[in-house]
Amino acid sequence: MTYCLSLLCREGIVFLSDSRTSAGVDNITIHPKMRIYRRDGDRVLCLLSSGNLSLTQSVAELIEGDMAESGPEGALPCLLNQPSLYDTVRYIGEKVRAVRALDGPAMREAGLEFNINLILGGQIGCQPPQIYRIYSPGNAIHASRESPFLQIGESKYGKPLLDRAFTFETPLDEAVRCGILSLDATAKSNVSVGTPFEVFCYETGSLEVRRRALLEENDPWLRQVRDGWQAGVVQLLREMPPPPF
Repeated sequence: MTYCLSLLCREGIVFLSDSRTSAGVDNITIHPKMRIYRRDGDRVLCLLSSGNLSLTQSVAELIEGDMAESGPEGALPCLLNQPSLYDTVRYIGEKVRAVRALDGPAMREAGLEFNINLILGGQIGCQPPQIYRIYSPGNAIHASRESPFLQIGESKYGKPLLDRAFTFETPLDEAVRCGILSLDATAKSNVSVGTPFEVFCYETGSLEVRRRALLEENDPWLRQVRDGWQAGVVQLLREMPPPPF
């Protein structure tokens, strides 16, 4: 299991993911869930993945294989030459379906579910930044100002904070803090989610990868945010009025 999320703001997009992959309580490994693809001055795309690791890696291999064949001039269709983010999402959906065609029958025979979920977001040219969630069949939904964040993986523990604290108008730095606390709340309640946390903060209109971090368990900033939130919640609870009985 894993937990990835993306938050769409007026000022940009925040992408966050944990790095833990588990197959039981005694088989826990670290694998990055965030991939960033860019063509400076033209587009920046971030892909987050959850689900069966072999499936997410297969989709990534197909995407990157197309990029290699297309070359720097973009002679063949690939991730970095689609005309819009929606077209890019449809392209990735085709790769998901291609992997399903290859591995789906054997997985069904073995009693395994075809489990893959992706978030793709970013900006192409002067088009507005967007984020999409791509499901196992290859279909997708997009976030909006009214519903400005998307989650995949173990999402239930981190959602209440986002529902209360995050909106499309949230400043970008504050959105980063919301996302980190959502990740940390999930890691606190579920052993299958954990550090290192990856963070990518994309600024609208930049078309560059500027603000990116990998936060280990003992990272000073992560510890400060985590401890401050814990102390603040406890203090707020103590200051609330007593029960009416």
